Amino acid sequence: MDLFPIYVRQVKSRTRYKVGYINSNGAVVIDPIFDDGTRFYEGLASVRISGRWGFIDISGNFVIPPNLASWGRFREGLSQTSVGSRALKAVIDKTGKVVIPAKHQYLGPFHDGLALFGDGPGLLMTRFGFLDRSGEEVIPAVLRSAKHFSEGLAAARVGSLWGYIEPSGVFRITPRFEARHMGPKGARDTETGSFNHGVAFAWGGSGYGFIDKSGDFVTGNAFEEAESFREGRARVRLRQQECYGYIDLSGAMAIKPRFTSASVYFSEGLASVKEKEDRPDYSMDRASFKLDQMAPRGFIDLDGNMVIEPKFFSTLSFQGGLCLVETEKTIGYINKKGEYIWEGPYVEHGIVL
Repeated sequence: MDLFPIYVRQVKSRTRYKVGYINSNGAVVIDPIFDDGTRFYEGLASVRISGRWGFIDISGNFVIPPNLASWGRFREGLSQTSVGSRALKAVIDKTGKVVIPAKHQYLGPFHDGLALFGDGPGLLMTRFGFLDRSGEEVIPAVLRSAKHFSEGLAAARVGSLWGYIEPSGVFRITPRFEARHMGPKGARDTETGSFNHGVAFAWGGSGYGFIDKSGDFVTGNAFEEAESFREGRARVRLRQQECYGYIDLSGAMAIKPRFTSASVYFSEGLASVKEKEDRPDYSMDRASFKLDQMAPRGFIDLDGNMVIEPKFFSTLSFQGGLCLVETEKTIGYINKKGEYIWEGPYVEHGIVL
């Protein structure tokens, strides 16, 4: 059964709320008694009460008491949590037992039995490697940067070049994709993406393109920005253009670039997009926010058709047939027809991920 966190305003405050959970029909099945809460992952949700975090099941009962310093989410039966004043990362199982002690500054979720970890005196000096489920460092922290495993490969950076490693740590695709600084506008180095549908994006010298698992480009390098494929679509932005579109697996433009903002991924066949620019005088102060200062978001299907009309100033992605959306005055969940199944007064909510 899918459950979804709701954020219920307390008194008239736009920043005070309690978290409960509804089912896919909009019925409240766990009363809003928590100070914060996440979505459910593998049957458990991370919730906060009296300043500490724990995990509840779909009945609302604590299976891991609220004695954790940070929120988490389970993947492959394990979750990360912060420990101590240095906020080092430990790993717990679904009973709350610590299975990997806290000793790493960064520790990501498990993918294919491996988790990315990082250690070092500062962000620029951090080096990365991979742990297995027992906490053993199967790939030592010698990488300048890395991403999680997907389809048997992980992007890994050595020096100023990206390549792809296997779970053994051996490079399947030797490092040859340049991590080039993009300058003041981008203010970041170029990257490579995770493999999905057998392809990943990489920097080709003059722009991003997509490579196969041999490291050969299967598309041109015409993109200023690119993201990994999901559901047969990848978000891209062409050089010297400001709008986003989506390509298909052949590299053809499946949805023409016409969006000033667009979801990184499609989820359950839908992506959130904007067709207009925000007004320059838009204020981030929600108390003085005016809806007409910000271009509304709507949802397109895989062919680029607008199937839910733009009327939201914030959206997440669809999961379990529902999506959390916000307007100037409300927060709620819509279905794929754009109909509200639950709606309440707007609040500046916390963690949803």
